[in-house]
Amino acid sequence: MKDLDYRFNDAAYQKTIKIIQDSVKAIEEFLHIDDPFIKFTAEGGLAVKYYNKTGARSIKGTLVEIETSLDNSITTVAADAYDCIGAIYEDNVPDGSYVWVVVAGTAEVLLKDSTASTRGNWVKVSDATGRADATSGVPSPPTAAEHFKEIGHCLETQTAGTDVLCKINMHFL
Repeated sequence: MKDLDYRFNDAAYQKTIKIIQDSVKAIEEFLHIDDPFIKFTAEGGLAVKYYNKTGARSIKGTLVEIETSLDNSITTVAADAYDCIGAIYEDNVPDGSYVWVVVAGTAEVLLKDSTASTRGNWVKVSDATGRADATSGVPSPPTAAEHFKEIGHCLETQTAGTDVLCKINMHFL
């Protein structure tokens, strides 16, 4: 045990640890991992901070679009919209405060009430404000009008209900 203690206190060992720590810090800075406006979520999504301008406290899974009255802000996406940019990641953030929004990768989205989802289905903005529709496969033939509503593909099967969250692989054109 004494030899082990000596190795961990050795100057060469300490120098190696310092090099590793400096390398990790450089990688974090390069990738902006400690950036206060971007992060990876526990579910595997890429989240960005925007001002919540939905007019209410945030609700996790709500689909959002850019709010045009204020820079760097979002609002609830309209029904059947083509310009969804992501899904709110956290509940209860006041209007006018920064809120995390998942813009790519694994996201939890609110399904339109009374609709189910099926793993593997195509996911789009629904005909209900701020909600997703994961009830069908890829439209055949895929039309541009429907394709521009696409927000991803369903990763899990959920039964119909009220305020049901569903994991999707979120992606846009």
